[in-house]
Amino acid sequence: MAFSFSNLLKSKKVETPSAKIPKIEFEGGTKYAEDEANNVYLDFEELGGFPFIKTIIIGSVSTKIKRTGCTLTFIFENDSLTLNSDNTDIESNKIKNTASYYTEIDFELNDDEADKIKREKVTKIEYSFKGKAYTYKTV
Repeated sequence: MAFSFSNLLKSKKVETPSAKIPKIEFEGGTKYAEDEANNVYLDFEELGGFPFIKTIIIGSVSTKIKRTGCTLTFIFENDSLTLNSDNTDIESNKIKNTASYYTEIDFELNDDEADKIKREKVTKIEYSFKGKAYTYKTV
């Protein structure tokens, strides 16, 4: 094998983040939204008579938050609704043998908010972590 300067100067194909992260299907929740590199699973649950939303993000999102939590905004056609996370400490976990992460976040809500989300058409959802916003289109 001979040495060649032309091989060194060739541009290398760079993979996009969405090409590096495979879509992982999750059976433990209802798929609610997605973007090119993440799937969001969302379920309404109840604990002790109080409703809450359990969400799971699987994909490229990796975060570690202490003491501030995050927000989840449901964007309707003419309105929006913002919820605060139940826990102020949030941490993503790496999925073994992949480049993907698993982030589970619960959100507090009341009966009126739950009814509004179920009744009205949600076009997008947006997570806000430490000043960064991640928007996902509903499926």
